Order: sequence, then structure tokens, then C-alpha cells
Amino acid sequence: MAGRQARAALGLPRAVGIALRTAHLGAMAVLAGGAWYGLPSAELRGAVLATTLTGLGLVVSEASHSRHWVYQGRGLLVLAHVGAFGLAVTFGPAALMGALAIGAVGSHLPKALRAWSLRHRAVVD
Repeated sequence: MAGRQARAALGLPRAVGIALRTAHLGAMAVLAGGAWYGLPSAELRGAVLATTLTGLGLVVSEASHSRHWVYQGRGLLVLAHVGAFGLAVTFGPAALMGALAIGAVGSHLPKALRAWSLRHRAVVD
């Protein structure tokens, strides 16, 4: 009984992470597509808000995996991703495409690179 409860408890955070990532990808797709096709910024406010809120949720979720997160490969790429997103105010769709590329790379890194620590110069969990 305890094993089943433990597996069920582990499944909820993963399901929340998947839901957040899916919502984030959808919001970012709407935002990037709208910006690419030149929609006025007023029409993109909802997509900006949804992208930002789901992104913050992902940051909280990812940071909960390790206290070393911020200086590991995964944290460094998140900081670059957020930075590229922030540059969209000045550079528009090009910065959003950069944010998409950084996010895609960060999401598909092997564990050894995701958990590699700039501070420790080694893989740290």
C-alpha cells in the first residue's frame, strides 16, 4: 500500500510539470506567431501574460529539483531563455525565436548536461 501511495504522490508533480510545460508551449506559440505576423502588442497581452505565468510556474517546478539548480546547466539555460524573452521588447520576433530555440535545447539536454554545475565543475544532483 505504501509503495502505491509513493508512486501516486510522485506522479502528481510530474503531471503538473507536464501540464505547465504544455501550457507554456501553447502560450509561447501564440505569442511568437502573433509577433511574427505583426499583431499589435495590445492583442498579444494575454499571450504575454500566459507565457510569463506558466514560465514562472516552470521555474518554481524546476528549481524544486535541486538546491543547486540556478548554477546547473538547466538553470543557466532557463536564465538565458528568460533573458531572450525579455529582449523581445527591443528585438521583437527575433528574440522570441531565440527564446524558443533556447527553451527547446534546454528541454532536451541529456541529464549529465542538465545537472552539470558551473560552481562545482561536475554533475551535481
